[in-house]
Amino acid sequence: MSFHDRYVVADGCTTHYLEAGDGPPLILLHGGEYGASARLAWENCIPALAEHHRVLALDFVGFGHSDKLRDFGGGQRRLMRRQVAGVLRTLRIDSADFIGTSLSGRMLLDVANRPAPEWPIRSMVVVGTGLAAPVAAARAVLEDFDGTLDGLRPSMDVLFHDPRWKNSEDYLRRRHEYCMVRGAWETAAAGNLRAPGRDGEGRPHVRPPARDYSRITVPTFLIRGQHDRLVPPLTWQELAAQIPGARTETICDSGHYPQIERAGEFVEAALGFLARTKAEA
Repeated sequence: MSFHDRYVVADGCTTHYLEAGDGPPLILLHGGEYGASARLAWENCIPALAEHHRVLALDFVGFGHSDKLRDFGGGQRRLMRRQVAGVLRTLRIDSADFIGTSLSGRMLLDVANRPAPEWPIRSMVVVGTGLAAPVAAARAVLEDFDGTLDGLRPSMDVLFHDPRWKNSEDYLRRRHEYCMVRGAWETAAAGNLRAPGRDGEGRPHVRPPARDYSRITVPTFLIRGQHDRLVPPLTWQELAAQIPGARTETICDSGHYPQIERAGEFVEAALGFLARTKAEA
């Protein structure tokens, strides 16, 4: 099944998204590294997911073909949360299943953990996220990017395990093309800007997450790639222990993004969880 490019204006912000299928809405959200986008994160999963759901894969602000905006006052994640809420409100989606990976997985956890969630989360699949922040050394590789093709190359080794992906020149070039979409690099790099006298402050885009996710009540499925360099097994297990009723699964022979490296196994696991959740509702 093919998918289609769509655009929607919500709260003055233009969001690009991919759409396919019919049925219960399923919202797909991508990671936050340079070159991330809805297409690169989900293109191998959308056709199979769309056989059972109306799939919408969004480009966050600052990424892909959505508007390039930066919130220097309240943080970029707050802007992204408002963006997603606005898009779903505009499209009149008042209940949906969500899949988030890496950055967006953390955002799903934080939103669902609130007394009044901003997003209408019916259930969620959270990929590549642990209780603690990502491993600092690996995260630093993702953040140290000078805009060149060779400058992006080290991130491939952090994100992927399978040589077919981490050594793929074609895929590297595709990721670099998304880095070079007008305004994308500038928006991401602007997160490192500091006013005079604030050099010692921590960067707001890598603030540590909340430590207690025990207030989450929606069905939750945690997926981790077996060889994820950003999320060690222990912190992933600690996260699962906090969330009542959370299910877990490890995707073998995969790194940080199992939905890319092992799309077939990933889709099978996600659809199984969503079907069980629907049957138990």
